[in-house]
Amino acid sequence: MAFRSASLTGAEPLPASWAADETPDTEPEVLIVGAGPVGLFAALLLAERGIRVEIVDQERRPAARSYALALHAASLRLLAQVGLAADLLEQAQRVDSLGFYSGGERRAALDLASLSTDFPCLAVLPQQVLEGALERRLEEAGGRVLWNHRVAGLHLGGGAAVATIERLELLERGDDAPVGVAESWVVRPEHVLGADGHHSIVRHALQASWIEISPAELFAVFEVSVDGDPGSEARVIVDEGSAGVLWPLGMHRARWSFQIDDWQGFEEPRTKSRRFPRVADEPFPYLVRGRLEALIAERAPWFTMEMGEVLWSMAVRFEHRLAGRFGHENAWLAGDAAHLASPIGAQSMNLGLKEAWDLARALYGVLREDAPLDVLERCEAEHRNEWRRLLGARGKPHAGPATDPWVRKNAAHLLPCLPASGADLDHLLRQLGLELTGG
Repeated sequence: MAFRSASLTGAEPLPASWAADETPDTEPEVLIVGAGPVGLFAALLLAERGIRVEIVDQERRPAARSYALALHAASLRLLAQVGLAADLLEQAQRVDSLGFYSGGERRAALDLASLSTDFPCLAVLPQQVLEGALERRLEEAGGRVLWNHRVAGLHLGGGAAVATIERLELLERGDDAPVGVAESWVVRPEHVLGADGHHSIVRHALQASWIEISPAELFAVFEVSVDGDPGSEARVIVDEGSAGVLWPLGMHRARWSFQIDDWQGFEEPRTKSRRFPRVADEPFPYLVRGRLEALIAERAPWFTMEMGEVLWSMAVRFEHRLAGRFGHENAWLAGDAAHLASPIGAQSMNLGLKEAWDLARALYGVLREDAPLDVLERCEAEHRNEWRRLLGARGKPHAGPATDPWVRKNAAHLLPCLPASGADLDHLLRQLGLELTGG
């Protein structure tokens, strides 16, 4: 069953744009704010279980460009449960090893194939491919995304939540900036799931603190064409606490990400013919190709391929933050609304998918099986504890007597670069001769 966008109850007036013979649909049982991979996955899981779900996003379409691109083996196992993993793998570049480089030398390596017999790799693909697959499956399950809609107000407590939804009006020429509100209405869902990123309105309504765990990092990102096969190894660069990574994308393409101190000297002059690329709601400048070439010569002299065109580039600031709580009673957080981390290990999006899975199962139990709210509280505690472990708040990686000296020295810098969590993370750490204590 498809659900209409304008769900109203009680004394709320119908928008003027509704025809007289149209009747609002039933209230959503779960309102999801944010239609990135995490929100879409949660919506799909709930819709397939017969839960009335509504998902809204203030963007007018799925992300055209985004940083996130690697699906962990654990995420592929979850996506297989909804029949998506095989199709996504067909469109992805498989990465089966992770090499660590410093000063031009290969210092260590991880065998990612050992993480899973079903999915012995990472799947590297654009975020919009994942979002498109999830949205199509959501529509097949009877749901849909309300693009170009936002939650303008959210009140929690006292039983059901109360949310004001607005449909935004855009300029005819297709500019992404809204110029006004076309209509608005009120919904009263039993539960709200916030997958709405850094500026989460759900986190704000929860009055959850937004704790900076460590200073933010700035990365210069370049997607380029290359003259050969970039292979199936992702290469992480760790030098004096500064990180970088080369992701193979297949089809003679690769992505470089280098941590930089600031973007002075990286930014190309803006011209009338080129718009800034956007990530979420923020514009980022195009970067100078010569600075990429200088970074490669200085920090990745082992790279010998000829680079062709710079397909796109941008500077992105990544924060390391953790919400003071991931939810309470009738509102819950997942993905970047609850945590932000270093980008190299792709941990934030992938753990967000696991959080969506756990919360969807728990919400089904509460709504259909009379399970106590404690099942949601247990999810919150488990998710937050795992993030405290990943961000170093519950202990640091410990080296054994046989651990390579370079790994021992850089153990704390390697942890956020590992594409895994939970038991998979422990497995990768053991390959390096490390153990995460305090977890």
